Amino acid sequence: MEVRRNHTTARLPWHPCRIAGERGTIPESPRKAGCPLHNRLFAPLVRPLAAVALVLLMATSIHSQAQSPPSAPAHPAAQAKPPAKPNPNDEMLARAAKLYYSTGNDGLAGFDCAVHPDWRLLFLSADPGNPVTVGDPRIVLLDSVKMALHARMKGNSTLEWVPPAAPDKTSADLLEGMHGAMEQVLQGFLQFWVPFVDGSSVPSSSDGLDITKTDKGYKLHAKTSDTEVTEEFDNRLLLAQFNVAMSKATVSFSPTYEPTDKGLLVNAFLAHVLPAGAPASQTQEIRVGIEYQTIGGTPIPARLKMSVVHSGTFNFVFDGCNVNRQ
Repeated sequence: MEVRRNHTTARLPWHPCRIAGERGTIPESPRKAGCPLHNRLFAPLVRPLAAVALVLLMATSIHSQAQSPPSAPAHPAAQAKPPAKPNPNDEMLARAAKLYYSTGNDGLAGFDCAVHPDWRLLFLSADPGNPVTVGDPRIVLLDSVKMALHARMKGNSTLEWVPPAAPDKTSADLLEGMHGAMEQVLQGFLQFWVPFVDGSSVPSSSDGLDITKTDKGYKLHAKTSDTEVTEEFDNRLLLAQFNVAMSKATVSFSPTYEPTDKGLLVNAFLAHVLPAGAPASQTQEIRVGIEYQTIGGTPIPARLKMSVVHSGTFNFVFDGCNVNRQ
């Protein structure tokens, strides 16, 4: 049994074609069975999720850059400055931050869980025209893989993948490809989930930000040479929209939250991804739903549903979990 534990970008799987060989076997080769390569099926599902993760990762770094301007050297004769006047924008951000659950305040460094994908739903949703039975040998093979997610709030999360001994090369290729796809999807999820639960989505200071009071609430704007971030809070200080424009893509997020005794906890996202230069008709819609479980007093994901509209759906169950403290 081979244990693979890494966080590199792996090759994605080939098209999970219909069974063309003898019942209970996987076709010797996807090409020999007349099946197209995986990128005609799974790439439209995996790529937008990776794009969302990258864009949000860049966006949260913009906040840090905007709020860390270079400090001028102190003059030797400088006298103590009088106390600064209250900044209404900083006060607004402080009020907003108190509304939301924060893994930092909760002392969560990470969590470890066994992962159970719904392989059959993935195949059916990615290729609706081809029926997939419960006993499909591809599903049986993939169900025998043991998976564990080692999530770390500050990065370097890994997916542990323990496959069975592959009976043939085609099965080995399927296992390798699905390993890569699961790795990208789960790490991509963590990269865009973490900023909404670790406090990063609410800036700690108004320094470097343009903040405008609107009839609906507040609009925050930050910009670097190649990235623009705009956040919209309503009058209750709920984050309603998080938009990121980069040179390669534009992504808009609409998060929703559930109340907990530790603050508002994000439980869904609606994201729209538009590659740069593409017409609006090519916008890709991604829907993410999260159900939580409480381990050691801390909420962590229990179920995850990620759908790229018209491309497919990933469903995951997380169990056997433990949490890591800071």
